[in-house]
Amino acid sequence: MREVVITGMGVALPGAGTPDEFWELASRGSSRVAPIDRFDTTGHPTDRAGVVRDDVLAALPGRARKRMDRFTALAVVAAEAALADAGLRDAGPPGDIGVYLGNMYGGWEITEPSLRRLHTEGGTGVSPYIASAWFPTAAQGQITIAHGHKGFGKTVAADTAGAALAIGYGMRAVREGRARVMLCGGAEAPVTPYSHVFCAKDGRLSTGGYLPYDRRASGFCVGEGAVVLALEDAGAARERGARAYGRVAGFAAGHARQTEVFGAAGRRVLARVVGAAMAEAGVGPAEVDYVGLDAQGTVPADAGELAVLERVLGPPGEERGQTTVKPVTGHLLGAAAAVEAAGALLAMRHGALPPVAAPGGAEEVGVSGDRTGHVVRRPRGHRTRHALINARGADGTVAACLLSAC
Repeated sequence: MREVVITGMGVALPGAGTPDEFWELASRGSSRVAPIDRFDTTGHPTDRAGVVRDDVLAALPGRARKRMDRFTALAVVAAEAALADAGLRDAGPPGDIGVYLGNMYGGWEITEPSLRRLHTEGGTGVSPYIASAWFPTAAQGQITIAHGHKGFGKTVAADTAGAALAIGYGMRAVREGRARVMLCGGAEAPVTPYSHVFCAKDGRLSTGGYLPYDRRASGFCVGEGAVVLALEDAGAARERGARAYGRVAGFAAGHARQTEVFGAAGRRVLARVVGAAMAEAGVGPAEVDYVGLDAQGTVPADAGELAVLERVLGPPGEERGQTTVKPVTGHLLGAAAAVEAAGALLAMRHGALPPVAAPGGAEEVGVSGDRTGHVVRRPRGHRTRHALINARGADGTVAACLLSAC
């Protein structure tokens, strides 16, 4: 089996158009979740979200941007940056490069205004770009078209676990020799009235800010953006002298009933999945020194995750940093696990732990005997060798990726 390394990273995130900009925010726990000014938020449970600066999309030709939804445009920009970062400008032979992305809602930037006008004003038509712009696979398709990639392509819709599956499946494609390079990650642009209603109806949007692993937690605030990682056969990467952020060493996925994923049954599945990912990577519990947490932002879901980690990995201490970068950007739904993976890889590179952003201080959730101190609240130096990335979707999907330093 081939070793799979990550040679490129592209981000298009709130407050960050490059990995360096993202690390600057994450390393300080500086949140870019802010009041929404795109639409009237009256009646919505929250008026806050993470929004990408318009200049991040400025490099896209106007004609191409016109036919893309925002989530696709963000993905195309991130993919271009990942290829450039990896030094992989040329597509190579057919099947050489593939694309696996996670997405939850598809696109509503073009579709929603068209349907709203049709409903409120009447008319005889809608935008001709609706079908191709809304469809969740649009981002995957536009990336392959832009670069002539003819390898495997897949869009994973698994609620908030989608990008974890995309990374894991992409690793398997390279490891098994089905591709030399896979562009993997996720893209989402849910800051529209309609998609906010989707999240609100699920009861997942916070009424008081995104405060994971905090007693005041009431859900999450969404963010838009994209993260794309270039996964590559390690032998090919070495031959061309490429620098690697780390390796995708292990992956596992499972499923719980939709109504039980954040309860006792889901905790059992998460424990099994984490164990399987570590086993594939050949990493023991004591060797996991970084955990990129799932961070659903509710007390039961967050406390349950911490309890599983304590049972599977042992009590947390200085040697294991448990954190999440999601509050920096807002929760990117189907792309959230890719954001978390990027944070872990940058932590490896910089030798530091990013803190869980908690504006106004934190009131931590405890586990054993209500003991706190389970998550990183202040930045500090830390050598990360093996990082576990957890992801759970409300549809019942549970996944874990194990990233290791090279």
